[in-house]
Amino acid sequence: MHHSLKLFMAAAIVPIMTSCGMFTHYEQEDCATLTGKDAMRCVDYRQRKAHADMSHEVSELLKGYRQCIDKSGSDTEKVKANCSMYRDVLQSIQVSSMSCS
Repeated sequence: MHHSLKLFMAAAIVPIMTSCGMFTHYEQEDCATLTGKDAMRCVDYRQRKAHADMSHEVSELLKGYRQCIDKSGSDTEKVKANCSMYRDVLQSIQVSSMSCS
């Protein structure tokens, strides 16, 4: 009985995974060579991955900015002098990401 349940689950899940493109390697694939739904999935995957990578970079910059502020203490002039590069980059990322939406 337990074996038949596993077999049923495998028979139900494998087609769903393959139809959703779960086994396609879109990172290595050239989206321009694909057609139909595969091309759309490839482009969607690339856009989502780029967004996730960008979010990761922004979180790393924010972490560095917070560390810089902590190191500089409560001296506002020192914070401005030492940490302005983080603030400038974060502001430029925010502006450029808003213009791409």
